[in-house]
Amino acid sequence: MILQRLATSIRKQDWFTVFIETLIVVFGVFIGLQVNNWNEARKDRIQAETSRERLIADLRADLDAFAIRRQWYEEVLEAALRVDDALQSDPPDTVDETWRFVRDSWIAGGEWPFAPSAQIYKELQNAGDLDLIASGSMQRRLRDYYEDSAHEIEISLTFRSAYADLVHQLIEGRVGMLMADCLSAASLEPSSPGTTPATFYKDCQPPEDFALVMRSVTSLRESAALRSQLNARLNRLSGLRSLLEYLDRQAASLVSDLETTR
Repeated sequence: MILQRLATSIRKQDWFTVFIETLIVVFGVFIGLQVNNWNEARKDRIQAETSRERLIADLRADLDAFAIRRQWYEEVLEAALRVDDALQSDPPDTVDETWRFVRDSWIAGGEWPFAPSAQIYKELQNAGDLDLIASGSMQRRLRDYYEDSAHEIEISLTFRSAYADLVHQLIEGRVGMLMADCLSAASLEPSSPGTTPATFYKDCQPPEDFALVMRSVTSLRESAALRSQLNARLNRLSGLRSLLEYLDRQAASLVSDLETTR
């Protein structure tokens, strides 16, 4: 309608009307573009907030997972230290001490893989939406956490512990079967976020044929290779504990800063 009036004014050479109506057209287009920009900016803010919340939730889940892994690996490390003490002492005297030595030897080789949950980060990265929630420095920190640290974990857990393989060879097969049935299931529960059990490893009853346990003890104590493999295992467990503590600090710092920038 306004364009028709504008064309009529031009034919009549009514330049003032032409100017006013041209201004109205330009202003209308400007307002339309500005409203569209406002809507796009609003959508970006909503998307940024949603993405930030999802990323924070992922990081909080990581914190729960790291807390559980830290406790689990503490129990594994404590078992390894008891084995180290036992190998430097006289053979155990009682049935309980003998069985505990075999049980600790098995537990000390335990592995429970872990890594940051990078699903949301990868989704944002692939969609090019990281800019919505993170500045350049924050993006570098997210990359350090989700990519560099994850690579370090992968390297740390790529190779199965040689100690565990050796212990499984030295312990009598039927004892190992009993141990696997009792301890493997116990080590996997519970793993739901926000829960931490009092202990992961429950007590296991020794086999009725205790001679199998005694032969296992003899094999373990007489193995020259076990001593060196245990030393390597203790160093690795110490490194995993430090790595988990580092990841925990990274995740907690990212959560704090992401919440601050809302």
